[in-house]
Amino acid sequence: MQLSDDDIRKIQKLMREKAWSSVYSLLDEARDHALTREDKAREAYWRSIAFIKQGQYQKAIELLRDDSALFYCQCLPHKIIAEVLDKAGDDQGALRELSAAPIEQEMEEFYGIAIDTKFLYFYLLAKAGDRSVVNKLSEIPNDYRHITMDGKFLTKANIISLLNRN
Repeated sequence: MQLSDDDIRKIQKLMREKAWSSVYSLLDEARDHALTREDKAREAYWRSIAFIKQGQYQKAIELLRDDSALFYCQCLPHKIIAEVLDKAGDDQGALRELSAAPIEQEMEEFYGIAIDTKFLYFYLLAKAGDRSVVNKLSEIPNDYRHITMDGKFLTKANIISLLNRN
């Protein structure tokens, strides 16, 4: 059973309401009836998001690492894990995670996720004070906007600003 778009909207609504038992009930049902790799990946993705929203960062990381082979785009689990590590204050762990992401290899087939992963990597490098990022920013479109886990927008200007503060 694939999580339908309606199921996803319902899960998102339940997450906003913090109705976690209902969220996990829907996800458990989806997992129990998953037939394809895509079904399993979608359930793992949404379960990891539920863990993150509850602040269960280690559970989210473990799930994404255990189920990473389900994702056709390998940048996705690496990016989410890096975002969680960054949110938890482990900038170096986040950088290590992103250095393992196959960004360039997936750029053609999964451009949206790969470019977002690359932006996050550059942002974290800038946050760590790595000035070499300035020379790499041309790899990101000028009008690109990254959305953080907290729903904030980051742009190339934010990266430059970070570097100017360091």
